[in-house]
Amino acid sequence: MCADMNRAVIFLSVLSLFFSNGTMALENTTAEFDSVGITVSLLNHRENDAFKQRINLAPFNRLNITVRDVPSDIWFIVLQIHTFQYNATLSYDKALLDKVSNRSLFGSNIGLYLKTYGITAPIQVFLKHENVYNLDALLVIITYGRNAPIPGGCNMEFDIKVSPYQKLHAENGMILVDTQPASILFSNGSSISCEKSPIQHKMYRLYLPRQDFTSDTYFDAITRMLTVQDIVQNGDEIPAGTLTSSMRRIYSAYTGTGSVYAMVAIYENYSSAYVPIFTYACSPLLYPESCKVLNDAFSHIICALVLIIGCLSIIIGYKYPSIDHSLPSCMIGGILGYIIALNTGDYSIAINVLIGSTFAILAAAISAVLGVCTWLRNISLGFLCACITYLYAPAWMFYVLEHNWLFWPMFISLILATTILLMTISYVAEIITRAIFGSYFVIVAIDYYTGSNLKYIIITIIRRITIPGFNLAFVYPPFQGAGMSL
Repeated sequence: MCADMNRAVIFLSVLSLFFSNGTMALENTTAEFDSVGITVSLLNHRENDAFKQRINLAPFNRLNITVRDVPSDIWFIVLQIHTFQYNATLSYDKALLDKVSNRSLFGSNIGLYLKTYGITAPIQVFLKHENVYNLDALLVIITYGRNAPIPGGCNMEFDIKVSPYQKLHAENGMILVDTQPASILFSNGSSISCEKSPIQHKMYRLYLPRQDFTSDTYFDAITRMLTVQDIVQNGDEIPAGTLTSSMRRIYSAYTGTGSVYAMVAIYENYSSAYVPIFTYACSPLLYPESCKVLNDAFSHIICALVLIIGCLSIIIGYKYPSIDHSLPSCMIGGILGYIIALNTGDYSIAINVLIGSTFAILAAAISAVLGVCTWLRNISLGFLCACITYLYAPAWMFYVLEHNWLFWPMFISLILATTILLMTISYVAEIITRAIFGSYFVIVAIDYYTGSNLKYIIITIIRRITIPGFNLAFVYPPFQGAGMSL
């Protein structure tokens, strides 16, 4: 009897210690648990202020979000949820959390428009997720005054009536971002006709460090693109194309490099921001290998061979000029073969690289036989210069580059102009060509292992040739530490 009592006391003591530790954890973390809510007071907030709070939701859980004490000069708010790696559902109505409706939204960068003017009662929205892991999220509330444009107020395509969020779709080396036009109100509170809206819309983009898939970096990037002031300060403005809707932007995808996209609506001296949206252009959680451009063993071998050839060209290439002269043709042949492989079938990356390598060897052999054709080497260098110009062209040139009938004549003209210039200084041109191609072989191979974006000098022109609609993509790359070093 006494032994049983001792065991009972020990059990109760351990149980008490467990609950005591659990309570302490709740006091020192932002974690939220089942059937809980969070209340946000906006008592001291002004127009264009941003409330931010990290939250952590247990698996298969829900959160009631209540907003109260909204100042009388705040006419509406945009409440946002940004989640890391997993999706969640945000809804106006608790009953609709388990249904697909026009009053709920599913995704990882989501937000709802909430009218606050003339409303005295607390405002509620509801969040849930159905993941087996904890949901790491950022709750954001942006406040706006009477004259601010309402993001997505002239929505005609998205499900929710007022849609302050964006939609992102990534495919075929492109990222498509769509938004809906904003609306504004008359002094009497009625909306101005959307057909004659004077509102301007501007899109901005912010890059993250390449191959950085940490939550802290992700949330830091999101917080830098929330308010209009933050967006203009931290983002790069992306011009609208003349061949697409002003509410759509198309970008060249840089695999493994995170990017945040934000839209700003401007009317006279007033502005508002849409919910920013994010992508890595791959799936680091489900398919980590998708975050590498060349992700198989065969590609590793090819890159190693390219590195060796480039190093040998730089060190002893002058002793074997016939071999050294074949490098430009080798590169052009490889690109041509890779393009043919992409256009003739749906092969794996390894097969495409193999076909490209075969063409490269054939081109090098032909070049070695026809070594006297110096113009062939000059054309190759002209091609490389034209590719670099296309990739790093300033933003204002996008209006020209998106038109194929303007782009290709300019591209070919640049190749020919470079070729003719080099032919007038043949001796110097030979030295320049050998130095540049030997160095480029080394740089591209190192680029593969260090993770810069110089490889996209060639990848981008291949995409332009092989992907329908890629002419509409804005291609300017992230210029980060690894690329600058190389």
